[in-house]
Amino acid sequence: MKPLAGIVLLLGLLATAHAAEPEMRLSPKKVRDEVRTVVEAQLAALRAGDFTTAYDLAARGIRRQLDDRLFAAMIRRGYPALLRPGQSDLGVVRDNGSGTAELTVTVTDKQNRSTVYRYWLVQEEAGWRISGVVLEQKPPRGDT
Repeated sequence: MKPLAGIVLLLGLLATAHAAEPEMRLSPKKVRDEVRTVVEAQLAALRAGDFTTAYDLAARGIRRQLDDRLFAAMIRRGYPALLRPGQSDLGVVRDNGSGTAELTVTVTDKQNRSTVYRYWLVQEEAGWRISGVVLEQKPPRGDT
């Protein structure tokens, strides 16, 4: 399988893996703070071009499927808005009480175009880790 085809397949698998969403509830403050800290750290690393740190914040399942080089290629091709300078607005953190959490992140670039992603996280021994990112909404066509 060609690397790009593998990346596209992985993106599809990540999207379908979270298609059957668990029942989520508003997270307690401790979970909210921990989840937000991990997502903010990955966003900062991606904007700085620090793919090693961003990769370290990925869940074990992602790291088993991709090495750091393929992870960086996946981000560059599939999530370019996360690499551009701009503002990020983290939404409400929800979790299922059993180690799965999600939150919506709206990334607004310098041209005031917004892209919305849903971040999925799992709790591992090392803490919360990002298990998937799904594009929820991209800027209208012609604005990119």
